[in-house]
Formats: sequence, C-alpha cells, structure tokens
Amino acid sequence: MKIKKNERVGIAFLSVVLFSGLAWAQENTSLAMPLTQEGGTARAMSMGSAVVSVPQGSASLFWNPAGLGKMSDCVEAGLHHNSGLGDSIQETIVIGMPIGSLGGFAASFNYMNNGTFEGRDSTGNLTGSYTAGDIGANIGWGKQVFSGISIGAAIKYNQQTLADTSYSAAAADLGFLWEANSRLNLGLTYSNLGTKVADSALDSSIRLGASYGEEDDLLLAVSGKLNSDGFDQLQAGVESFFLPIVTRLGYAYNFTDSKLDGLNGFTVGLGVRITKNMMFDYAYLPYSELGVSQRVSLTYKFDGSEK
Repeated sequence: MKIKKNERVGIAFLSVVLFSGLAWAQENTSLAMPLTQEGGTARAMSMGSAVVSVPQGSASLFWNPAGLGKMSDCVEAGLHHNSGLGDSIQETIVIGMPIGSLGGFAASFNYMNNGTFEGRDSTGNLTGSYTAGDIGANIGWGKQVFSGISIGAAIKYNQQTLADTSYSAAAADLGFLWEANSRLNLGLTYSNLGTKVADSALDSSIRLGASYGEEDDLLLAVSGKLNSDGFDQLQAGVESFFLPIVTRLGYAYNFTDSKLDGLNGFTVGLGVRITKNMMFDYAYLPYSELGVSQRVSLTYKFDGSEK
C-alpha cells in the first residue's frame, strides 16, 4: 500500500521520538532486569533480529506492535520453541487477530526454564540444588492511522525466579511503522517503559530499522538498538523466497565488549510452507564456547483470504 503525502509527517515523528529517546538515554544510568520476550520467533532470530520494520503478523507483538495494524483478515496462532544454552528451554504461544476498524490485536504467554543448578556456600560446600526461570504475558494492539503509517502499543508482565528469590515487573512498548512505498518500510520502537525492579530501572531501549523487499523474491532488513550507554547492537538480515522454501541469514554485532567470544556473528535459518495456512520456521544461533541455541516456530492461519 503506497502512501500519498505523509513523508513530512513520518520524518517529523521519527525525529521527535528518536531525539527524546537519546536525551533519556543520557540521563538514565541505573538499568536492570531486561523485560523482553522477543526471542520467541525463529524467523526473526535467523535474520539477526533485524525485524523492527518488518510486519510479522501475530509475532509483531514481540518486536514492533505497530505491525499488528497490518494483519490480514486471518486469525493467526503461533507456537515458538527455543532450546537455549545449556539446559534452558523456552516456550511461547501467541494468538493474533484483526479487530475491524480498530486494527489488530495479539496476546501471548511465555515460559522459560533455565534448568537445575548446584548451590554452594562461601567455602565451596554443596548446599543443595536450585532452579531458575521466568514466566510472562503480553497483550498488544496496532492500527494504521494514516495511509502507510501505523502505530501500536503492548503491555507485558514478567516474573523471574532464582532459587527462593523472585522479581516481577510490568512494562509497555510503543511502536511506529511507516510504509514509505510498496517496498520500503521504516520502523521504530521504544521498549520497557515501566516499573522499577529492586530500586533499578528496567533495561529500556530504542530500536530503529528499515527493510526493503522485492515481492515474492527477496527481503533485506537492518536495525540498530540504542540504550543508556549509546548504540548497543547493529543487526542485518536477508530472507530469500523459493516457495515453498524460504532461506534466511542474519548478522548481529555487539558494540559492548562482553569478554566472551562467539557472541557476535551469523545466524541462519529456513522456513517451509507446509500447507497454504501453515508455516514452519527454524533458526540456528551459534555462540562459540557457550553452545548453540535452536529455535522452532509453527504458525497457522485459520480464516481469511491471505495470499
């Protein structure tokens, strides 16, 4: 869908929000407990997470809720599994649907189990085992407010546990999506506006990105993440269509020094169209000496005339 004369409106909006976020980032110095559930989708992770400007149906809830405003007339359900580092596993279910003139709506539930660990005292003696994990839920809404311009918001709750200690917090995400023309999209999100945890602010961040697509052929995407210390990550991804097979490649570069090898690098994945309404996606994320994370997604569209 092409826009008509909204270029100036879109540029002004992007400028105001971006520079407001930059000012906030310079002032805020106490960050803790990331409240993100974005790692649930295999498609996004195999593209290096560079999808803030890519409408993804119900999965837009995790990356840019404005994309929910571009949902088709289909009810969509997604199951997303992550075999993470070590013994950790993550399960996410999301359901999205159009709500007529009000735009699109989605809700999700997330569960993560990080496994069992040996507990030791200050002298190194065993004190028993303990577990760690978290649960969370998301609800989000998006709507196209002008031709080619969509906005959205999501509210999320997360509870993290470690042994006998637990932390919980609620937060909100804001999203903006501009379809500059039939091939170019620009996206912007402001994540984790919410409560404090243990007297520390949530790990809020700004993501901005662009994507360019050739219909039924190729999709290119780039994005950047900005937090209180400046630019934290740069991401790029490509998706190539040879239906029913879709191949994907991504790259993420961390500006912060993690002191661990293998955290910067490539991700790969593929998608398979099983039926007209069902899509299977897989992502492979190597982390060098830390191990490998593998993600699997299954998405089904119930009704509608989606191409």
